[in-house]
Amino acid sequence: MLALEGSASLVRAATSPWPDPPEVPESPPPPPPDPLRVYVMTMGPGDHPFFRFGHDAIWIHDEAGRTDRVYNFGTFRFDSPRLIFDFLGGRLNYWLSVSSLSGVVAEYARANRSIVAQELNLPPDRKAALQAALDVNARPENRLYKYDYFLDNCSTRVRDAVDRAADGRLRASAAGPGRMTLRAHALRMTAQPLWLYLALDIVLGPAVDRPIDRWTEMFLPEELARGLANAQLVSRQQTLAVAQRPPPRELPPAWGTRFFAVGLGWGALMFLLGWAGRTRRPARVALGILISLWGLVVGFVGCFLVYVWVFTDHVVAHRNQNILLFAPWAIALVGFGVGVAMGRPGATRTARGLAVAAVVAVLIACAFKAGIVAHQENGALIAFFFPAWLGIAGALSTLRYATAFGTSIP
Repeated sequence: MLALEGSASLVRAATSPWPDPPEVPESPPPPPPDPLRVYVMTMGPGDHPFFRFGHDAIWIHDEAGRTDRVYNFGTFRFDSPRLIFDFLGGRLNYWLSVSSLSGVVAEYARANRSIVAQELNLPPDRKAALQAALDVNARPENRLYKYDYFLDNCSTRVRDAVDRAADGRLRASAAGPGRMTLRAHALRMTAQPLWLYLALDIVLGPAVDRPIDRWTEMFLPEELARGLANAQLVSRQQTLAVAQRPPPRELPPAWGTRFFAVGLGWGALMFLLGWAGRTRRPARVALGILISLWGLVVGFVGCFLVYVWVFTDHVVAHRNQNILLFAPWAIALVGFGVGVAMGRPGATRTARGLAVAAVVAVLIACAFKAGIVAHQENGALIAFFFPAWLGIAGALSTLRYATAFGTSIP
């Protein structure tokens, strides 16, 4: 029986034209679908001074959990009783909050602010890691941070989070020189209203005039959006809200000539009042009143600049050369201007000395342009203050000359 079975086997092997096919291993199951979609949301500028630079947030859509969570690093208490004190001291705390997508879109649409969402083409594991890191960061014990408008804000926090998730690709792509300085970006975003433009230009020191790279430039949300596209981290883009307002300027305004014209007009007015005040009491009184008001405004700003440098954490406002233009000692002109109006020779003499010292201070600020100290872009302010202070000094010198030589001053 065994012999027969063996013979049959040999016959089958000899008569079969093809060998038995090899066993095919089963293909691995397809990877599970990626449930996460990550977006960087860029919000356009708003009306309030705090919102003029725009805003950033991270939106994560979870298909499995059917959630849309917006991670917002720009949250602060607008009604806090300490808001102004913390802001002036450079110690304003912001925190990371988590909101719904529908609520965020509705809020910005009501405020007439645009929203553009860029979807990031990150691997699934990096998206999950980003979401986990944001959830840890949003815990009450981790969410607070000290806000800085240039160095640590809602945009730089989003930038850093995305760069970690992208294994440094964003930073590597942003190593080139920036388009302009921090001051230039700040002034182009705040060209209107004029008072906000002037406030920023006056309070910012030389730290914002150094050359920067594209990475540092991403303190602005719109520059971060541009950097994400340049780094090829964006798979698609969509608009969630449209604003009916003009876009920010591409360049800061060049107002040096206008500032010089206004300063020249002010200086000429003061000198003419001083010339007429030798014999006309109304002109002398008007000059004294204007000098008092000038001293109040200019001296107060100068004292404030000293305070910001010495007592606050606003690093970008330290070593501010505009202190030489807004002479802090000008605050004394508030009282001496009254003396000028009253025709007191001693007050006129002292006021003249203060004004001459201010002219010298402006000349020192001009000398700094030669590179004696760190460069500060304040040419437009110098163009205003030199003729303005020179006119005041000339007016007071004219009055003092008239008094010394016995010209009648009623």
